[in-house]
Amino acid sequence: MTAMLKDIPHKKINITCAVCQHVVTHEVAFLMLVVDENMTTHEIRKRATCPKCKAVGDNTYTVA
Repeated sequence: MTAMLKDIPHKKINITCAVCQHVVTHEVAFLMLVVDENMTTHEIRKRATCPKCKAVGDNTYTVA
């Protein structure tokens, strides 16, 4: 499911690193403070950097 952030401000996005399986959860409302609200969840996934192993864009995500 690809959605624009502005359409799901009350949700959370869980990003799981494919390299080390580290999971990071972001509240969409807070993400919109630092990125454009017109970005899609897929664009966020591609830009995400794992804080544990530093892999960029090699991940999966779910919106809850």
